[in-house]
Amino acid sequence: MSPRIDEQNQQIRDARKQQLLEAGAKVFGERGYAGTKVSDIVGEAQLSHGLIYHYFASKEDIYIELARTAFTTSYETIRQVVESGGSPYERLKALTEGIFAHTAGSGYFFLIALQTNTSKTVPDEATAISKEYSGQSLQLLEQLFREGQKQGEFIDTDPFKQALMYSSMLNGVVFTRLTYPELEDFPQVDQILRIFTHAREEE
Repeated sequence: MSPRIDEQNQQIRDARKQQLLEAGAKVFGERGYAGTKVSDIVGEAQLSHGLIYHYFASKEDIYIELARTAFTTSYETIRQVVESGGSPYERLKALTEGIFAHTAGSGYFFLIALQTNTSKTVPDEATAISKEYSGQSLQLLEQLFREGQKQGEFIDTDPFKQALMYSSMLNGVVFTRLTYPELEDFPQVDQILRIFTHAREEE
């Protein structure tokens, strides 16, 4: 078999795997882990039932890969912004704008992350992935808030608690926007940021 045919076959395999993952994200996001069957994912992907086992041994494996994607993507987004240029305030604003801008497109992954953090039925490996990357993400945010406090941009309080508050607020906003799409512009980014700045403290 020629290298060209090998490459084409690999592209087909990759496309089918991605098709299964996208279907899995939708079904898990809508039905939850416990409410999802392999047949549901196959039906959503419009592929044969036997084909899925060429890529994943079980629905557990699909969920774990989706959870890993959700949490690593979130971590990398935060890391890139925190380690970029600009003042701490500018970076926090850019991060907030970026997350809000991609709410609709990442909705199913957000729901997977949410159920991974709250459900006792998800695979233990998915929970471990959440703890690892959520912890690292909070450390990066804590670093950003600490830096902003040193430069006088953010209010002087426990930077870890600020990071936790920021993360909790964004999770709440994203969930609200997914639940009520008509509120896609609420709240405004500046409303979020004022909570952490001296401008808010002085009001």
